[in-house]
Amino acid sequence: MNRRVIPALAAALALSAAASVATVSTAEADDQTLTVMSLNTWHGGSQVPDGVNTTVQEIKASGTEVVALQETDKAVTKQIAEKLGWENYTQSGSDVDIISSQPIEKVDSLSDLAVAAKIKGVWVYSIHLGYTKYGPYNACFDKDSYETIYADEAERKEQAEKIVKWAGSAPSIIAGDLNSPSHMDWTEKTKAKHCDSVVEWPATKAFANGGYGDSYREVNPDEAASPGDTWSPKNATNSDYGNKPEPQDRIDFILYKGGSLDATSSKVYGGEKENWPSDHRAVITQFTL
Repeated sequence: MNRRVIPALAAALALSAAASVATVSTAEADDQTLTVMSLNTWHGGSQVPDGVNTTVQEIKASGTEVVALQETDKAVTKQIAEKLGWENYTQSGSDVDIISSQPIEKVDSLSDLAVAAKIKGVWVYSIHLGYTKYGPYNACFDKDSYETIYADEAERKEQAEKIVKWAGSAPSIIAGDLNSPSHMDWTEKTKAKHCDSVVEWPATKAFANGGYGDSYREVNPDEAASPGDTWSPKNATNSDYGNKPEPQDRIDFILYKGGSLDATSSKVYGGEKENWPSDHRAVITQFTL
């Protein structure tokens, strides 16, 4: 399937000490708020002309303080951060990293699955779940049974549960590409959009069961009026399935729990311009701390 080519996730999801961090900046910001973006960089900006610089321009225009990156690497992460003038970034050695205009206090990682940076006393995670057996294709193209759909979601469910367990109970923000829609979106109210299906997507359920709120859906509670689709502004049709319309869905999330964290605004960002540097839209949420 050439929906997109993503480096394979490591099979072992054990704690890793491989992440490193570049520190520290003295940038001034409101200590009572934190603005976070989740952005899949589409192979580090390599799929569009001048992709790294275009990515930098879009991040700068967004006004965000912290960006959870997916489909990047050490070199691209460093380039993006330095072009922004940000001295704080992780170097996980996998395809997830975090860049920040604010000082990073600590760093940790969970194999190739997630990297975490403590910023303003809050752990921020960039995550990227497995991409095979993409659920909307099961439902819309293959017309699979619910039993088959849930069976094919087992890997993402397991990965989500591992992240929840690893993150623990500290105030935390989990941002990334889940390669899964939300159980809060595929409802009776929206089944006409979703191939006449109502699906309790296991990955997002795992985070919800772990106490994580979905910042976008909390701020925009009507799933029909505000679908928040992030996949895909670049793909209108799917060549693998006879150029049928590509299912448009919300698969990028900013989740949170703990302490006094509260999502005060959340929006989907980008995708309108021809030179938008990703095949995903970004998500931006502002929190009060």
